[in-house]
Amino acid sequence: MMRTARLLPLLFCLILLTGCAGGTLPVPWPPLPTSVILSPTPRPTIDPSTRLTATPIPTPAPVISKSESYAAALRPDGLAPVNTAGMTEYRLNVNVAPDLSNITGQADILYTNRESVPLATIYLHLYPNLWDGGMTVTEARVNGKVVSATYPSGDDVIGLPLPAPLAPGESVELELRFDLPVPSGEGVGNYGEFALQDGVLALAHFYPTVAVYDTDWRLETPAPHGDVIFQDASLYDVTLTAPADLTVVATGATLGKTANGDGSATWRLGGGPMRDFNVVASRDYLSASTRVGDITVNSYFLPGDEAGGRKALDWAAQALTIYQKEFGAYPYRELDIVETGTTAGGIEYPGLVAVASRLYSGANRQAFFESATAHEVAHQWWYNVVGNDQVNHPWLDEALTQYATYRYFQDAHGDAGGQGFIDSLNGRWTAVDREKKPIGLPADDYSAKEYGAIVYGRGPLFFIALRDRLGDKKMTELLRRYYAEQAWDIATPEEFRALAEDVAGASLADLWAEWVEP
Repeated sequence: MMRTARLLPLLFCLILLTGCAGGTLPVPWPPLPTSVILSPTPRPTIDPSTRLTATPIPTPAPVISKSESYAAALRPDGLAPVNTAGMTEYRLNVNVAPDLSNITGQADILYTNRESVPLATIYLHLYPNLWDGGMTVTEARVNGKVVSATYPSGDDVIGLPLPAPLAPGESVELELRFDLPVPSGEGVGNYGEFALQDGVLALAHFYPTVAVYDTDWRLETPAPHGDVIFQDASLYDVTLTAPADLTVVATGATLGKTANGDGSATWRLGGGPMRDFNVVASRDYLSASTRVGDITVNSYFLPGDEAGGRKALDWAAQALTIYQKEFGAYPYRELDIVETGTTAGGIEYPGLVAVASRLYSGANRQAFFESATAHEVAHQWWYNVVGNDQVNHPWLDEALTQYATYRYFQDAHGDAGGQGFIDSLNGRWTAVDREKKPIGLPADDYSAKEYGAIVYGRGPLFFIALRDRLGDKKMTELLRRYYAEQAWDIATPEEFRALAEDVAGASLADLWAEWVEP
């Protein structure tokens, strides 16, 4: 996620005030170095044609199986064939109120025990309740039978006891009916990830989400300045009923839209593997599109923001091209960039990037607008395909995503652009007097100011130091191998270090001691 920053009016000052979904507002930052003026980013050369339209209504959804809906979002020539056996399957049936003020739904979840021990209870996060969201589970069933749920940590985690321990390799059907109001207006405590603002409905984390099991269930409350989502890659088959005049943008593939004759319509959405599922919708969205090879890139924006919408489209397409060359193939057929009222600069979701409305106009925010877009696109590699414990090891995705954004600016704007970005990272770190606090701590071990300065300032400087040690060729080898070998898994710091030392052919203990380790 990207947070706001101050930009000097005469020079581009590359600032990535990046943070994760949490409950506090961004910390003000001092002006950063202004050592370089960047030229405008060129439009993608692969296919520069775009179209600006009111988004067309999809055709009615064909009859399609659950397995086909999962596969619909994936590129046939993307990553190596994906083994989805045992991944959690979500079948969501969701209804949005005509005035967009409330959601009711049912989650049917097929959970398979992929651990080495039997499990007596399955735990799920109710993320909206981290922000006093008012989410209630009105009924819970296990294999069709009503169960009495437990709430081990207030109301943001729910436990469903099983009639008998679930042995390794066995599966269980969970069913939860839920209801929740949609908060509206500015200042929503979750950065506007789940909110109705300025006619834009953002529905991040709206459904009960199975927690990660890692020697035990991971139920800790995330830091207010860190990401809340730490999830296994899963499969989604979603039926969404909402007002028919909405333009609906979602993670995964939109398989069709059917009018119901009462002013509502039903969308069929699906996809996987994905780290999360999100829907963003508005009656006002316009769109522009381009293609990067066989990938369709879409930009959705509000009237009056057409110029910004096209810029976001161009930057996202260029970032997609650069990152595929550097790290490996993007997994999905589409990438959507969506303007929302988030109080963050930008937020990442699988195949979908939300960027703050306030960045779409104003010349003094263009560098931040570009960096926010490029940063969130990089999260498709680091957070989505390669997962990690974002609560306890946020550097593995956020600092690496910052390094990827540095590579974007170096490629898009030349050496001067890359150096300008490095200057901004040093400036961010200087905000805490270049304190040599390790980058490898849990998010909760940093203050909000330290989190931005260390994880997003010092953190990417570690990856640049690692690149300097390995050389460009081996750094590319490292990240391409990391991406391929950890695809759809949850990587650990130990696995990343072991791979780095394998590529280096030598110990990197001194680098880890200087930068990473507590």
